[in-house]
Amino acid sequence: MKILALLICFDLLRINSALISIDRRHFFIAATATAGDWRSYTALAPLGTVVLNTEKLPGLSLERMADRLLHDITKGANDKGGYLVTGDLDPRIFEDTARFVDPTNDVASLSRYRKALSLLFDPDIGQTVQLIEGPTINSEARSISAKLHVSEGILKALPWRPHIRPFDTNITWILSNDGLVQQQSQVWSISAQDALLQTFSLPVFSKK
Repeated sequence: MKILALLICFDLLRINSALISIDRRHFFIAATATAGDWRSYTALAPLGTVVLNTEKLPGLSLERMADRLLHDITKGANDKGGYLVTGDLDPRIFEDTARFVDPTNDVASLSRYRKALSLLFDPDIGQTVQLIEGPTINSEARSISAKLHVSEGILKALPWRPHIRPFDTNITWILSNDGLVQQQSQVWSISAQDALLQTFSLPVFSKK
């Protein structure tokens, strides 16, 4: 019975998820994959065509960029909540072809990344992103980095609404010669395997 229930969950995930491209065969292969292979099995599903944003804010100093990024990632560009859980970032400070890398995904499109984030988490839970350390500016590398804490949340993209436990992330933004973010990279306090397994959990708390 347990095996049957697990297989049903796999089918629901494959059929209903708008974001996670994975089937039963991929899951069992991924279970033995190395850390570098995980993104092949947890890549975001197609999220529409790339949308270009013609209005940009090039030439900002590293200090001003750090202030803007810190605001957006903890509060949101429009104060809708940290953009890691809401997608509420200012597209004017990112390249449209910016690359977003974390342990489970590698996306080279600002518009698709924002859409994915807006669809992932339940906004009614009150999930937060809090600064732990930073931001730290490296002028030579044209990078900005910080350590953040992401509180628990509910993954609304899946029909059984799995519970996502709190985790920390070390994030680095690399700026182009124009002063826009061309790459964002994250290293989590949890493994890619743990993150994937959490998508098979069930909600453990009620909405606030």
